[in-house]
Amino acid sequence: MNSDDRRNHYDEEDAEETFVDDDDVADVVHYEGEEDRDDMAMDDDDEEGEGEGGERDEVLLEDDSVQGFFAHKEPVFSLDLHPTRQNLVVSGGSDDRAYIWQLDTGDQIAELGKHDDSVSAVRFSNDGSLVATGGMDGKIHVYSVDKREKCATLDGPDEIQFVDWHPKGNVLLAGAQDASLWMWSLPGGDFMHVFAGHSAPVTCGQFTNSGRNIVSGAEDGSLIVWDPKTAAIVRQFTSQDERFHQGAITSLAIARDDQVILTGSVDATAKLVHVNGSILASFGNATESVEAVGLCDVLPLAATGSVDGSLSIWDINTMRLRTTLRHDDSVTRVLWHESSPMLTSVSMDCSVRTWDARTGECVRVWRGHQAGIMDVALTHDGRTVVTASDDGCCLVFSE
Repeated sequence: MNSDDRRNHYDEEDAEETFVDDDDVADVVHYEGEEDRDDMAMDDDDEEGEGEGGERDEVLLEDDSVQGFFAHKEPVFSLDLHPTRQNLVVSGGSDDRAYIWQLDTGDQIAELGKHDDSVSAVRFSNDGSLVATGGMDGKIHVYSVDKREKCATLDGPDEIQFVDWHPKGNVLLAGAQDASLWMWSLPGGDFMHVFAGHSAPVTCGQFTNSGRNIVSGAEDGSLIVWDPKTAAIVRQFTSQDERFHQGAITSLAIARDDQVILTGSVDATAKLVHVNGSILASFGNATESVEAVGLCDVLPLAATGSVDGSLSIWDINTMRLRTTLRHDDSVTRVLWHESSPMLTSVSMDCSVRTWDARTGECVRVWRGHQAGIMDVALTHDGRTVVTASDDGCCLVFSE
């Protein structure tokens, strides 16, 4: 309706009364400081929405965050903390953009080059000199963190699912929707290898902690250990083995000594395997897809988070369930704290929870997002958590 139509409409109100049915009324929002809106309310209207005892039902929005970054305006899919300057965060989302911003103030440091589709993965290099952004457009942009200048644009695969840096050098790995993995040397952007072995989109992957191997999982239910020097398959687990996953692999974690790998799958199980080819255990406590897994560095414990809201802690010495914790919705990420048996999980229930895995106690709950949390990062001391959400915001929570 244009302005002339609005004037004609309101001029005709004296001639014809307009009635609104209850079904036509949407949500009524009251803003602080708008007393004139309150004055317009009728006494009869005040009775509507009252619960037992005449008390009005209210929605209380909790926000425990100490800082935030709000430039994305659309869902944020990925974020990462700088490995040495932990006050720097990189985030990317469905607005096709990635930003570097400051943890303590929320100030934008740099807007990185725009992709042609959603930014699905972001990651600082392990020495902190470079940052990579991977997009659903099949491109990866790499920048100098200090100069904030683009070093290289990498292409070859199609939609990027993840990016990961070699732990001891500026070598970048990416997994793609076309079932391939690609590797480049930076900052020059020289192509090194393409890894072919999966038959469906690669969903997760990373270098081992030593950098001597690559591990990747895919929608075909296969898990492959690769030699990064030759792109040859070192070990492969597939759904042809009935003891292994019978559905897409969603997530993986590698033990500190690189000997054991934990995987989660849409088949509602997690599998613990050894790099020598042995299947050590099947963890089947979930009723729906296992979306997040993690291995503790200081105790023989594993964590699995499911779409059913369960967060299960397993003893990998006895291969038995230790305890089951719960969110109110899907668990999307789990992170063990460095040098600690503490565990932080995030969920589509919009909450961040920290648990003591030894006792199962929930020691902390933080809220602030208005939609599900998609990614999370922890400072080295575990005292500060940064989250990325479907609500278009990144929030910072701190003890």
